[in-house]
Amino acid sequence: MEMELIILAAVLMTAGFLSGIVAGLLGVGGGMILVPVLFQTFIFFDLAAHLQIHMAVASSMAIICFTGSLSACSHFKRGAVDMEVVKSWGAFIAIGALAGAVAARFIAPGGLKIIFATLALTMAARMLLNENPGEAGEARIGAAMQKGLSSLVGFFSALMGIGGGTLSVPLLNASGRDVLRAVGTSSVFGVFIAIPATLGFMLAGRALPDLPDYALGYVNLLAVLAIIPTSMLAAPLGARLAHRLSKKALNTIFAGFLIVAGGRMLIAIFV
Repeated sequence: MEMELIILAAVLMTAGFLSGIVAGLLGVGGGMILVPVLFQTFIFFDLAAHLQIHMAVASSMAIICFTGSLSACSHFKRGAVDMEVVKSWGAFIAIGALAGAVAARFIAPGGLKIIFATLALTMAARMLLNENPGEAGEARIGAAMQKGLSSLVGFFSALMGIGGGTLSVPLLNASGRDVLRAVGTSSVFGVFIAIPATLGFMLAGRALPDLPDYALGYVNLLAVLAIIPTSMLAAPLGARLAHRLSKKALNTIFAGFLIVAGGRMLIAIFV
C-alpha cells in the first residue's frame, strides 16, 4: 500500500506539471488533464460514487485558480493580454462560471459531453480551415453576441472543470484577435472562471453525505495541495514556450488540442 501511495503521488505531481505546461502554452486551465486523473484517483481511494466526478471537476477548478494566475501573469508581462476584452467580457464569464458550478449538481453529464465535443471539434475545424491561421482578422461576431457567448464559455467550463481556453481561444480568434493574444487573454479568463466556480462548488456540495474530512464541499483539499506545486512551477514555462512559437504553429497545436479534447468526450459518451 505504501508503494501504491508513492506511485499515486508521483502520478498526481506529473499530472500537475503537464497541466501547468498546457495552461501556459494554450491559455487553458489544464483541466483536460486534471479531471480524468483526479477522477481515477478518487476511485482508487474508494470515495463515494456520487462524489467522484463532481469532486474531480471541483478540485480541478481550485487548482486552476493558482495555475491560471501564474499563466496570466506570464502572458501579461509579455503584452499578450487584451485588457479591453477582459474588462468587457470578465463579468459575463464570471457569472456564467458561478451559475455552471451551482448547476453542476443537478445536470446530467451526457448531454454536456455531446455539446462540448461538438463545440470543440467545430472550432478545431474552423481554426484549421482559416486562410490566415493564427492571425488577427475581421471580427465575425458582434459585440453583444461576444458577451453572450462569453457567459456560456464560463458556464460550460465550470461544468467540465476546465479553465475555459478550449472555448474562449477560438471565440477570441473569431472576434478578431490573433491566436497568441487570444491565448494570453484566455489565461486571464481562466482565473475569472476558476474562482467563482470553486466557490460555487464549495457551496453546492457543503451539505452532501459522505464528504471526507479534508473536503470543502466538492473541493478535495489533499488532491489540490498535491498538484499545485508542480502545476505552478510549469505554467510560466508553458507561457514562455507559447511566445517562442509562430502564430501558425500555435494555432495548429491548439486545433490539435481541441480535436483530442473533443474526441475524448465523444469516446466518454459511448464507453
